[in-house]
Amino acid sequence: MEEEYTNFIQNERIEVNNKEYFQIDFLKAIMILLVIFDHTVPWSYKNYMGVGLWERISIPVFLVIMGFNMGLSFQRTGEKSLKKLYSKHYFKKKFWRYIWPFIILYIFSSAIGFILEGFNAFNQYEDSFFPQHLFLGILPFWGPGNWFIPVIFISIIIMPLLYKGFSGKFIWRITTLILCYLIELAVYLFLYFGFHQDPFTSWDNYYTWLFVRMTIALTPFSMLSAIGLGMWLSRKPDIFAKQNLLIWILAPFSLYYLIQHTFFGYRFPFMAGDYHLFVFPYSAMLVLLALKILPNKSNTRLSKGIKYISKSTYHILLTQILYFAIVISIYGDHYCASIFGINTGNYWVCLGYVFINWAVCIPIGIMWWYLENLVRVSRRNKKKLN
Repeated sequence: MEEEYTNFIQNERIEVNNKEYFQIDFLKAIMILLVIFDHTVPWSYKNYMGVGLWERISIPVFLVIMGFNMGLSFQRTGEKSLKKLYSKHYFKKKFWRYIWPFIILYIFSSAIGFILEGFNAFNQYEDSFFPQHLFLGILPFWGPGNWFIPVIFISIIIMPLLYKGFSGKFIWRITTLILCYLIELAVYLFLYFGFHQDPFTSWDNYYTWLFVRMTIALTPFSMLSAIGLGMWLSRKPDIFAKQNLLIWILAPFSLYYLIQHTFFGYRFPFMAGDYHLFVFPYSAMLVLLALKILPNKSNTRLSKGIKYISKSTYHILLTQILYFAIVISIYGDHYCASIFGINTGNYWVCLGYVFINWAVCIPIGIMWWYLENLVRVSRRNKKKLN
């Protein structure tokens, strides 16, 4: 049984290609730590920490990696026709990888929310999402990071179509990438001119904007260029490849925008936040640098731990959503300043709380992923015996 499980884990680890990419494991592990950091430390602290250049990149990097991994995975199959890309095997894999863990979380989250808050736990979006959150994949007992789940679900549907564009000749690849940018830009222009209001002027405006972004705009389409850049890199993941001259050209402009946004508060009027096409080339360059600098393989004890975190990132994300939902239910907020009643100067208290949250969410997420895979191996063995 142990040998079967070890073989399964190794196959999972190199699932995206014949070649190992420890660099991707490392990036995913660091990014999930930064996601928890982001949900722990309030903006009153982060505003002084230049987080736009190193911490807020977690989701953009995840999006680039999502496109990168899917590009490699499709390349490994060698399939290019949409009929074969949209195979039963593809959807079955994605169901057990993403949707089934979400169903488990949905049940546990609803039960815990009911225990802590009764039916009030299901009325968080009464004036905005409710009951549409059931369709969107938003938990009724909400925790930060929940918005990313619809991104994953809808990405499952669009990935094969997107790969189709990136699997052709260079002219098709560059055309597909340009279309990703144009679609994303069109989404933001639609949101801006459709509402004629800044989504961040009030929570009602924000929730309305977010709901439209998730349903009409379909969230991945508002960040499509990041996934497109990931697929672009998957064709030739070498920082000095000719095709990646494009990243060298775009990344400095992206970095300049992030500096202006992070330190001087600048942003385009029709683009809210820092997850959009002006940010993603910087993240793509970071991925390229990691692929160049870090080793493809590593078998140290530390690297094995990193690989476990990497493969568990989705389960860790789900775990921290529920964890912070419980924290919010008890304390009314998930940021350290509100929970401990501290002022901006108490960085050490917040840092300690970050480590506590890592110590809670990371092991539980890994164990959840581990047990799921153990059950999967057991089922495979039973099928073989039958």
